[in-house]
Amino acid sequence: MFAGCLGISACGGSDTTEGANGGDPDGTDAVAAGSNDCSGDLVNGGSLTYARQMETQTLDPLNIRNGNGDIFAVGLIYQGLVRYDPAGGTDIVPGAAESWEVSDDGMTYTFKLRPDLKFSNGDPVTVEDVKFSLDLFGNPETNPVMSVLTTGYESSEIIDESTFQVNLSTPVPAFLDNISTFAASILPEALVTEQGEAFWNDPVGIGPFMVEEFVSGSRVAFVRNPNYWEEGLPHLDAVTFNFATDGNSRLLSLTSGDVQIADGIAPSQIETVTGNDELILENFPTPASIMIFPNHKRPELADQNVRLAMMHALDRNAINDQIFAGLGTVPNSVMQALKYDATDEELPPIPFDLEQAKEYMAASEYPDGFSVTLEYPAGTDYFNQLGLLIQQQLAAIGIEVELLRQDPSTLITTWVSEEYDLNFVFPGTSSDIAVPDEYALFFGDPEGNNAFYTSFSDPAITALVKEFVSNPDEADREQQWPVIQQAFMDQQPILNVLNIPFLNAYATTVCGRDLNVLGVDQLQNTWLVEDAS
Repeated sequence: MFAGCLGISACGGSDTTEGANGGDPDGTDAVAAGSNDCSGDLVNGGSLTYARQMETQTLDPLNIRNGNGDIFAVGLIYQGLVRYDPAGGTDIVPGAAESWEVSDDGMTYTFKLRPDLKFSNGDPVTVEDVKFSLDLFGNPETNPVMSVLTTGYESSEIIDESTFQVNLSTPVPAFLDNISTFAASILPEALVTEQGEAFWNDPVGIGPFMVEEFVSGSRVAFVRNPNYWEEGLPHLDAVTFNFATDGNSRLLSLTSGDVQIADGIAPSQIETVTGNDELILENFPTPASIMIFPNHKRPELADQNVRLAMMHALDRNAINDQIFAGLGTVPNSVMQALKYDATDEELPPIPFDLEQAKEYMAASEYPDGFSVTLEYPAGTDYFNQLGLLIQQQLAAIGIEVELLRQDPSTLITTWVSEEYDLNFVFPGTSSDIAVPDEYALFFGDPEGNNAFYTSFSDPAITALVKEFVSNPDEADREQQWPVIQQAFMDQQPILNVLNIPFLNAYATTVCGRDLNVLGVDQLQNTWLVEDAS
């Protein structure tokens, strides 16, 4: 989600007309690998332990607090009416809904529910549950974190015991993408209403797993949902997420055999993984990047010339080569690589040009420079080096940077409260949908969450974004987006440093290593060559 990606997470260049998966047909690239044999008979059963970079703080999909730490956990428990193909690609495929129809004017969506659909506790899923859940999603007061995705949601109605309809106040071409997110999870109305906040301590959903134990700050354990709707899935009996914000700890737990998967592998760890015959390293292209959030409440950072000076002063090719082993991509957008993006030839990335940077500073209200703090997350080793490089590069134009290493929860707190100067916030920032609509609203519409807690505002961009997100004509949207992309580039409301690939490391016993286009794995297709518990 906006709240960020898992570690090294995303990317695929700027030419993303087919979505964020780039050219790899199955959505992954083996950066280097040990070997395993997944060609034999599929094995059901077994337990898998997963070292996660970001800890789970809540199991409430409507009130995510710690980005992918929460999102990956709720993704195992719940599902919505539709979802992105679990095996990759930008196609929306059925979830709780077996089919749907869209009216010619794009204002009405009618869904047919699967027959005999059940929650993990065995209770039947009813259209009343679906209406309850979608109305929670569509109300910005009950869906505050993802309120930008509620745009256009007007009402819902039950047609019959298996048919459900959503009415929009304006066309929302990304509506199916929007309701593929965790915030549109199908929830049991009676239990949520009766139990209130207590429900999230032991929730039920329609996802492939259900919660067995949740130890705050340590782990969350899941067991197979016996009532999961996809026949024969999941293959695993149990999954445990162990939280480890420190990258070295995650890698050590993997090499020692305590866990079978670790996310957020840093470039400095690649040789360790690829040199181990019992491990596999894979690269998953997903729409995510490393972003510096500038607080526009600081007059210096509200100065457009200052922001342009900063971007020209950053040698992002050097950052890519020195820190990310050349695995990243210098973006030509303030956002992650998303559908409709112009190519680098059509819209070149901002180049490293120190003389141009100095000219922008001279034209700003702060030609003599100023001092700022830059907060970055602890536990991700490359941020130490990245912070030092940025500190050095911005010093060349008179900006003195004080580096502040913070724990992840503190970063989020200072960001949401807008009590920061410059803030990395997350190890990487990922999109929740494969089209630009979400982040266009995040950055372009200050009425949502104050332009993603930056206080940026540009009425011309806001007007362009609102027209784009309500235009049902696909061809028009393909033409509109590069114009908006350029407008954002001219303003630089956010400093997008680099698109980076998502690297996961696996034990060779792990098969079915599918991630969807957003880098999310619900593990329903995962199985073990042998019991690795």
